[in-house]
Amino acid sequence: MKINLAAISMAAVLSTSSWAQAPVTSVGGSGSVNDRLAELERAFNARSQAQIDQQRQLNALQQEVSELRGLLEEQSYRLEQVIERQRTILAAQQEAAQQPAAPAAPQPGSAQNGGQAQDDASAPAAAPAGNDEQTAYDNAVNLVLQDKDYDAAIPAFARFITQYPQSTYVPNAHYWLGQLLFTQKRFDQAKAQFARVVEAYPNSNKRADSILKLGLIAKEQGDAGLARQYYEQVLREYGNSGAARLAQENLNSL
Repeated sequence: MKINLAAISMAAVLSTSSWAQAPVTSVGGSGSVNDRLAELERAFNARSQAQIDQQRQLNALQQEVSELRGLLEEQSYRLEQVIERQRTILAAQQEAAQQPAAPAAPQPGSAQNGGQAQDDASAPAAAPAGNDEQTAYDNAVNLVLQDKDYDAAIPAFARFITQYPQSTYVPNAHYWLGQLLFTQKRFDQAKAQFARVVEAYPNSNKRADSILKLGLIAKEQGDAGLARQYYEQVLREYGNSGAARLAQENLNSL
């Protein structure tokens, strides 16, 4: 019978007195050496499988935490956008109120137009600006957070960036695209997306996380020195952020 490394290690720790007192076929009265070694190997395999299962659960939990964190950041960003729009509208209204009133122009349906046109109140309201843009972005985000269809989300974010290059959501789209590519271990492509956020959008709320991800990619690609630089950059520029806490944890593990 072929004895593996675990069997050899087990045999080495048996005391010489035990071998003197008992025959090879009976150690401690609990079965043959082969039985004991087989039992030990089964226990070892069971423990290894348990560790693999725990690691899989940990990876799944980390992915869920990342998605929930992304959802929270997304909602915060949208709230900021709504508040900013409200401020802009209020400022425009205040400015208009300070301007001298202009003579009212003839309205469709008024007596000056012969009453042939319909009144403005019956006309359909104009669609809000950027409605298609918002819908396209929401659809891409929902592919990640709701449908978990990551393969479909990648081209959805890429199309959004191409179709709406001036959108305020573009840095977020680059970040989500990088995150999806990172999950698929397409590190070079993911690095390009995160680097775009870092270099082109200094005020983006995704910049700290993008620097952190560049550090993680450097670590995955075996460049611990570069990873350290990115982690230290996060700590230096975003010392009180959640990204800084994760950067410190990864820095400690280098």
